[in-house]
Amino acid sequence: MRNVRYVVSGAALIVVALLLAGFMLWPQIRPPYVVALGTPIQHDDFFFTVTQIRAHTLPNGTRQYRVAVKIQNRAKTVNYQWRDTIAYVRAFDSGGFGHNFYPLTSGGFVLQPGAERTAELDFRIPTDLSSANLRFWDGIFMGDAFNGANYSKAIVPLEAYHPPFGT
Repeated sequence: MRNVRYVVSGAALIVVALLLAGFMLWPQIRPPYVVALGTPIQHDDFFFTVTQIRAHTLPNGTRQYRVAVKIQNRAKTVNYQWRDTIAYVRAFDSGGFGHNFYPLTSGGFVLQPGAERTAELDFRIPTDLSSANLRFWDGIFMGDAFNGANYSKAIVPLEAYHPPFGT
């Protein structure tokens, strides 16, 4: 009888561990989802909203994107540390391989609870890449793994977006 309890307890622990692993892994492996310009992307008590995208082709064969991102801190007591490198652009070559591009700007600021501020970011992307999209990543906050993984899959297209590229 005692051995049966150990087997049942062990099996229950394995099932719980597999369920937790599945819940943690699913947001990481799921495909990205498109967020429209002006739609907030939430990560815990912090919101990122792309409010404006300006693009033009430079004579050297690159596209320049100037992107305005409004950052809001809706936390009650916690400051938020913004760094321009939290935002990055992913664009795809003709083989479908993604390449990440980080901003040419290197600003940062601290937002007090309840405050908001807009960051202006500049990116340069080669013109032979397509489906350029803006993404955010500043880590998963403690206790917020599910929301953090979900937020990391949000993309804001900077130009025409062609799935399955962009994954």
